Amino acid sequence: MEDKRFDDVVYCPQLTVEQSVKSVLISLAIVYPKGHDVSEVFIQLAKRKDLPKWFREKVNLISETMVELAELRELAGYGFEKGIDANYFENYAPEALKKAEETYETCRKLLIQLFKKENFHGWGI
Repeated sequence: MEDKRFDDVVYCPQLTVEQSVKSVLISLAIVYPKGHDVSEVFIQLAKRKDLPKWFREKVNLISETMVELAELRELAGYGFEKGIDANYFENYAPEALKKAEETYETCRKLLIQLFKKENFHGWGI
């Protein structure tokens, strides 16, 4: 954020959230639609009793974050074509970054927990 490219500070967190969410879905062998917002599929994880409670409790917030950032993706990435400069996102950029960090850490924690050797029964590991 120091270089004041606030549009990138919104665009990159969107990518982080998208890839974090999709990594969880892939690890659970869940097929999702093509597109940047897969929140409709992801939100269903809140009902899965085979996932840790701490994770299920965060699914709704992560889904909301995904929707929010996906809606801003095009504007953040290509707003310059419409005459929108980076400062348009100055007030929102720190919030986007924080939400992406929280989503990433939550998904990372889940993946680590799911793929611990004693919990993993696939691929002969």
